[in-house]
Amino acid sequence: MSEPDRSLEPTADEMRALTAAVLEYLIETIEGLDDAPASLNQPSADLLEAVSRPPPDFPGDIASLLSLVGRAAHQSYQTSGPSYLGYIPGGGIFTSALAGFLGAGMNRYTGKVATAPALVAMEESVLRWMCDLFRFPVEAQGLLTTGGSMANLIALTAARTLRAEGQVDRATVYVGEHAHGSIVKAARTAGISREHVRIVRSTADLRLDVAHLDARLREDRDAGLIPVCVFAAAGTTNTGTIDPLADICTAAHVAGAWFHVDAAYGGLFQLTARGRERLAGIATADSITLDPHKAMFLPFGTGALVVRSREALRLTFSENADYMQDLQDPGSLPDFDALTPELTREFRGLRMWLPLHLHGVAAFRDQLDEKLALTEIAYDTLRAHERLEVPWRPDLTVVVFRLAGRDDTTQLRLLDRINATQRVLLSSTRLEGSVYLRLTILSFRTHAGRVSEALEIISLAADEVT
Repeated sequence: MSEPDRSLEPTADEMRALTAAVLEYLIETIEGLDDAPASLNQPSADLLEAVSRPPPDFPGDIASLLSLVGRAAHQSYQTSGPSYLGYIPGGGIFTSALAGFLGAGMNRYTGKVATAPALVAMEESVLRWMCDLFRFPVEAQGLLTTGGSMANLIALTAARTLRAEGQVDRATVYVGEHAHGSIVKAARTAGISREHVRIVRSTADLRLDVAHLDARLREDRDAGLIPVCVFAAAGTTNTGTIDPLADICTAAHVAGAWFHVDAAYGGLFQLTARGRERLAGIATADSITLDPHKAMFLPFGTGALVVRSREALRLTFSENADYMQDLQDPGSLPDFDALTPELTREFRGLRMWLPLHLHGVAAFRDQLDEKLALTEIAYDTLRAHERLEVPWRPDLTVVVFRLAGRDDTTQLRLLDRINATQRVLLSSTRLEGSVYLRLTILSFRTHAGRVSEALEIISLAADEVT
């Protein structure tokens, strides 16, 4: 009998060498983030051709492959660096990357308790910690998801099941005009027609108008429709604005609807005293979307959902299968596959558990407090500039501004001039029919020095653009 093929099993020395090469590349990359360009994204034709080649039959060389990965990564938005001020996600802490490496290397299945009970308990501990942040009851359940979009979909599907099972053609959903686009996608995925997604207008301060919501709910109930879910935002993507959560909850529950808070951006500011004050009413929700890959700086692909009732999830997603009969567990820990659409899932919990236990919760709280303070400085500084209009005080860490009295084309020229420095990356949006620029302060690598530099760049560009 021939020797077995071990080409996919590197020796101990080979594993050390491969790991050392990757680690050295990551350290060099992280150490260079301060000076890295903010938003190169124009790969050459040669680079695109090189990365698009099909895999060869024979082994490659780790050094040359890492070099190619590095060239490709260089031509992108620098989402891990201090200059990333255009969009909300920021960070990717190294210790969570280590946890991801460790979890992938162990490759344990955690969809069923029976396959890895201690690892499921580890994940459940951080999920319980998130439930406790919002004073959810003991029967509450948290989930780690791939992101806020999946969390919103799971919550809406549970709401649809409990409120309108067998009557989905009558189900209606309510979202603010500044709600995240994933909510409409979730409604359509859950079988609710686009015509039954009600867009609720905003007040002058960009918050969901509760009076308009009440009117829409009454109209639909009088027409024989079933309000299944009302969505509120705890940190809109456009401006970081927090809706009046307690009032929206009252309106939703009077109408018999599930109340969901999309707090993917803002929810974890609950860790801070200022955040808890601004998020008043969030604990009344039936479910809350959170994104640890935003306000806890974890790598992309680490979203979360907390739901007041584990039973609501079980009723929505639990299905028996004969081939799983050996994996039943009567204990108190959850089978995650019975609470979500996923059967196969990675061990996500370690990406959150290890950083929390290694750094401590206070380290994350302090970072979020710092970002809130820096945002106040940015708001006051931009407001003091005679050429800039800054109409809304930020609830969280997004400041929107524009050149006063200038058209949209000029606003975009201002954005281009700012971003051309490659020291910062800002973005634009449209509010009340006009283009505004967005400055978002959330990366754990963004501190006072970079914010001061960004404000100086903005000020100079505002003076120069005509």
